[in-house]
Amino acid sequence: MKILVINAGSSSLKFQLFESDSEDVILRGHYDGIGSVYRGSCLRKINGEKESCSTGSLEQAIFDMLRLLEERRAIGSLADISAVGHRVVHGGENYSSVTEMSASVIDALKGISHLAPLHNPASVSCIEVLVKTLPRARQFAVFDTAFHQTMPEEYFLYGLPMEMYRKHGIRKYGFHGTSHKYLSRQAAKILGRPIETTRIITCHLGNGQSICAVRHGKSLDTSMGFTPLEGLPMGTRSGSFDPEIVLFLLGRGYTKERISEIINKESGLLGISGLSSDHRVVEERAMGGDLNALRANNLLTRRIVSVIGSYMAEMRGVDAVVFSGGIGEHSSLLRKAVLSHFEYLGLRVDERANENHRTIISEKSSSVAVLVVPANEELQICREVRMAMAGREAEDQRTGSIPSTTF
Repeated sequence: MKILVINAGSSSLKFQLFESDSEDVILRGHYDGIGSVYRGSCLRKINGEKESCSTGSLEQAIFDMLRLLEERRAIGSLADISAVGHRVVHGGENYSSVTEMSASVIDALKGISHLAPLHNPASVSCIEVLVKTLPRARQFAVFDTAFHQTMPEEYFLYGLPMEMYRKHGIRKYGFHGTSHKYLSRQAAKILGRPIETTRIITCHLGNGQSICAVRHGKSLDTSMGFTPLEGLPMGTRSGSFDPEIVLFLLGRGYTKERISEIINKESGLLGISGLSSDHRVVEERAMGGDLNALRANNLLTRRIVSVIGSYMAEMRGVDAVVFSGGIGEHSSLLRKAVLSHFEYLGLRVDERANENHRTIISEKSSSVAVLVVPANEELQICREVRMAMAGREAEDQRTGSIPSTTF
C-alpha cells in the first residue's frame, strides 16, 4: 500500500511517497519558491537532485509532483496511491488525532485558518486539489497541534481573563507535535521501555525550536504557545519576552506590522548575533571568539536549560532527554553545554559518543538517558494514516459496511 505524505506551505511543497508496510521511501521531493515572479527561482529537489522549475502556483506544483511520480515509475498510475497524509499546522481544539477529510472537516479547517494564516490556507488548498485529482485515495490530516491536546488546562491557559480563552480561543496550543510524538516513541523503543511508563523530554532544535515534556506517552507541556513565536529564541524568531514591550514600541511610533516583522524575522540568533540565523555559522564564529556570536549561543543554551529544568520538575523526574532537528542532531557543543547543567542530578555524558553523534550519548551509569534521534515527521504521518486506515478497515469488516466517499 502506497501512502503519499504532503507538507504544503505558502511557497513550498514537500512530499514523500511511502511503501507503508516496509516504511521505505520510494520517492521524495521539495518545491521551494513556488509562485515567485523571478524566472527560474522556483527550485525542485527530487531525491537530492536540484533543478529549476516554473511552477507558478501550488496547484501546478502538485500536478508536477504527480507527473513525476508516474514518470519516475514510483507508481504505475495515480490509482496506486491508497491514501494521502497532509501535515496541517493548526487543528485548534477540535482535532486531537489523525482525521479523515470530508466536506465538513475542510469547512472547519477554513474556519480556523486565522490561527495559522501562513500555513493552514495552503494545506486546505492542497487537500482540495488532491481530493479532486485522486478521487480513489483516502485523504487524512495530521495536525502539529494534535499531540498537545492532552495538556491539562493549568498548563495551556494564560494568566488572562477567561473571556480571552472562551471568546477568542487564546491559549497555548503548541506545535511540532508530530515530531515530539515520533521522538518520544522512538526513544522509548531504543531504551526498550513501554512508552506508558516513561517521562521523556524531547528537544526539536532547528531553525524553529520547541521542547516538550512527554509523560507516559502524552504531552504534558511544551514551549511554543498560541503561536510558534513563544518559547526558545530561534533562527529569526524572538521566543518569549515581556508582552509589554509590544505596547512600549507602539507608543514609540512602531506599527504592528513592523513589530511583527522584527519579532518574527529579525530576532533570535540573527538579531542577537547580527551575523546569521544559521546556528552553524553562529557556533563557528563563537568558537573563534566573536563576542556577538558567543552572546547568541549562550542565550540559546540558557533558555534550553531553563525549559528542560522546569519540565524535569513538572514531571517529578525524567528518564530520557532527546535531541533532534538540525541543531539538536549536529551540535555536540550545544548538547554538552546544555547537559553540563544537570550533572548534579547524576546525568553523565559520554564525550566520545556525543562528539560522534551516536544514538545514546549518556554514560551507562548516568541517571538520565540522553539520545540523539533524527527527526522524521513524514514517517510519523505515514504511520498515523496507516493505523487510521487499518482501524477503518477493521470496522468495515466487522460491520460489513462498504467505504464510500464523504464528498
